[in-house]
Amino acid sequence: MKIKITNKERDELRRLFPTGYAKMISRRLNEAKLQPVRAKEYSPKIISDVLAGHQSDFNVLLELFRYKDEILTKREELQELRKITALESNGSGQNQ
Repeated sequence: MKIKITNKERDELRRLFPTGYAKMISRRLNEAKLQPVRAKEYSPKIISDVLAGHQSDFNVLLELFRYKDEILTKREELQELRKITALESNGSGQNQ
């Protein structure tokens, strides 16, 4: 059974991912010693083809969604730090 990315997922990931995401994802998969069915190693082209819906590869999809989770987690952490920093700067201004 081939698992393909949906149009909704594709649009969401494209908006979220920075430039160069395919190179990073391919490097991660190759470092994990995972191998695609029809090639010796993962390339950025394979990654972008999976995201575009032209190919199906479970390992790529899994890594794309892991990367999405990392980005969203980092965004949440950054928002929390900004809230804390804003509270601290507001509190220190009142003490003066």
